[in-house]
Amino acid sequence: MPLDQNPYLENLTERVVQEKVLKLIHANNPFQRFEKKNIEFHGAYGEYIGDQPLEGVEWNKNLTSDDFKQLPEVFSCYLPIILDKVYYSIQNKKVMKRALQSPELMAELSERLIDSMKSQATKDIRKKVLELLCKKETYNDQAWVEWEEDECEIDGVDKAVAVISWIKKTASQMLEESQDYNKGYQKPNSTTWNKVETNSESKKSLVLVIDPDFLQAIETRFLADVGNLELVSLKAIFGEVIERKLTNKVKVIIRDENSFAYTIINEEGITTEQVFGSGSTKFGYHATVVGGVIPFVNACALVSK
Repeated sequence: MPLDQNPYLENLTERVVQEKVLKLIHANNPFQRFEKKNIEFHGAYGEYIGDQPLEGVEWNKNLTSDDFKQLPEVFSCYLPIILDKVYYSIQNKKVMKRALQSPELMAELSERLIDSMKSQATKDIRKKVLELLCKKETYNDQAWVEWEEDECEIDGVDKAVAVISWIKKTASQMLEESQDYNKGYQKPNSTTWNKVETNSESKKSLVLVIDPDFLQAIETRFLADVGNLELVSLKAIFGEVIERKLTNKVKVIIRDENSFAYTIINEEGITTEQVFGSGSTKFGYHATVVGGVIPFVNACALVSK
């Protein structure tokens, strides 16, 4: 049966099916807090448009309709393509033929195909975001805080208290205007970093990313002292707490929700192609991810030497 006459393949061209893969990638990504709509994609790169004014511009967020006609130039930065990959799945012709026997079998095969593509893309995006979050070069030198290896070995309640205290203190400091927690701003066609004073709006606008083994060690020590259990209630402090295995000896990351941005782009939907000589059909899903750190927004990391 020709591809354009196959009801199963026609079903895959429906908009609701085409969008389902992207929606599932969003829903299953632990870093969806960093997904942003204010990224303009220009084909080879993206541009993040912030809401903070450039240096020397007085900024009043209570704008009138007349003000919108002469908006000041705001912070923006270019974001590279960090992932550009086609995810394939091949369906045997016998499986395809069987799916045509009933709407239920057709729906089941569609779900399996969508789930396969979603799982592959989600895994790669998660890995790439983690890699970028753990790069020293993306932090202000003062915000890349290195502790001795022994200090990061949580073998006593005193060390657990020290970590929790550092997390709480750092989160509070990030609410004050400072140059300490951002790298600054680079003007177009310049490699010079210009200093920027910025602050996070509230602790609920901060995202805590913590190594699960590190967190477990802290919690285990506090369990020996019931009276101190409330010190570990990090989810009550931050907008979100993400537990992920970190790299580069990073133990804890505290980032403003606007300090990292990415968006996922799929322009072709699910593509189909007949596999020559086999009768099988190859399905493809092209995911392009544009993203990276926003250097003029607060971020900090606790790292073991």
